[in-house]
Amino acid sequence: MGDLKQILGCALVIWTATINFSLAQTYVYIDDQMMWNQMACHIDNGIVRMGPDWRGDIKYTIQNNKIFKGYSSSSFDLAYTCREGKLYIGESSFSDAISYTFNKGRIYIGDSGFALDLAYTIRPNPNYRGALCVYKKDSISPFDIVAFLQGDPTEVEIFALLISISLL
Repeated sequence: MGDLKQILGCALVIWTATINFSLAQTYVYIDDQMMWNQMACHIDNGIVRMGPDWRGDIKYTIQNNKIFKGYSSSSFDLAYTCREGKLYIGESSFSDAISYTFNKGRIYIGDSGFALDLAYTIRPNPNYRGALCVYKKDSISPFDIVAFLQGDPTEVEIFALLISISLL
């Protein structure tokens, strides 16, 4: 009986680790069917790759709040830094280097929060639990969805994924 408890305990630990690992991944689709072979890009352990599998081109590497070009964490390859929901070019701290602002599920152009500067709104997908829809501007129309995100991405990951598919 003791061996059975140990085996079940180990199986529970492995199952929990598998679930936690899968939550670290985010997949981006441009089609509402969200089929594996139609994946535009994905992020896994901070690496943004194009396509559905590990053989895709590496676009960016994310470490903490920094986005690096390619498979790198060198300061020479630093593309963006995200601070307080604002995406800065490189390591800059000046307001003129803010490319985009993320605030309450909305992405604005530059250092703004005005409705005219709204680029995208991110909302839960009404048809698929655990998926997010990226809408143009402040739309709620299914015809204005430009991407589908499956997973639980951070603000920095959302920026990196949308830049990878040329939405930002």
